[in-house]
Amino acid sequence: MKKNNSYLADDEIDLAHLIKSLWKEKILILSISIICGLAGYLYVSSQPQEFRTEIKLKNPPFQIFEPYNTFNINSNSNNNSNNNNNNNNNNNNNSITEQFISDFKLNLLSLDNLQNFIEESREFDNSKRYLKSRNISVKQHFDGQKFIEAKEKNINIHNEYFLNHPKELDGSIFLNKYIEFTKKKTIVELKNNLKLTILSATDNYQEALEIAKKIQLENPIIKTTSQQQVQVVAEPEALFYKGTKVLIENINILNKKLIKLENDQFNYDIILDKASSSYLVSKSSSLYTLVGLCLGFFLSLLIIFFRNIING
Repeated sequence: MKKNNSYLADDEIDLAHLIKSLWKEKILILSISIICGLAGYLYVSSQPQEFRTEIKLKNPPFQIFEPYNTFNINSNSNNNSNNNNNNNNNNNNNSITEQFISDFKLNLLSLDNLQNFIEESREFDNSKRYLKSRNISVKQHFDGQKFIEAKEKNINIHNEYFLNHPKELDGSIFLNKYIEFTKKKTIVELKNNLKLTILSATDNYQEALEIAKKIQLENPIIKTTSQQQVQVVAEPEALFYKGTKVLIENINILNKKLIKLENDQFNYDIILDKASSSYLVSKSSSLYTLVGLCLGFFLSLLIIFFRNIING
């Protein structure tokens, strides 16, 4: 029992000695801790503050593109039977809608599109001055995970995005207007593509009409099978077999479709929930200050330990 008490006494003496030694070095410990804590605070303060705003978008209703889905403007399709027509229409019912959604996302996440928006906009002077003061371009600032799709659940109904931005930029106003800018750009591109498709189909029908006129084919050629009569049309090689009456009607329908396309604005409210108020997402200065203080404390202990070893 005496031996155990002596060990305990020695331990108490060692602990007391350690506390006394650290207290003697309190100025050194405090100085290094404060210096490291201040370094952590200055590091975070030197970094530009980053804010985030979020927005929820909805996909366009397929009804606004329905007139261009139900009418087959692809001259390479095979219309040998009504059943094939129905199947093709069902399979492609949302093809233009899906294409629009895909093109919209590509434009939305395009740094070129983002740069064009900022350059064409007469607003956001603070943001332009901020980028100019840092001598960086729009692409450099927004490059890499700055503007991405946040969530993909319920992707068939809506999509959620967020934008990281400096405090000099009013993120909510910027994001709302950028969405509308991108929607208009995508609609213009879609209309141009549809127009080219319709014009191409019209040219094919026009060429077939000239051939049908030359061979004096007025009505479609019908072939008889054991079960039913089937119109002979193997487009585009034998498109003229439709006859002049059908071809003229198809050309008229395409021309009407072209006029409708030019007047169609494809208007729909793309924003389900407007952009939220911006909130800070950059590194916390208090956290880095605390980490700096802890590192400074342990660094000072190491200095004291090695100095005692050297001094013997």
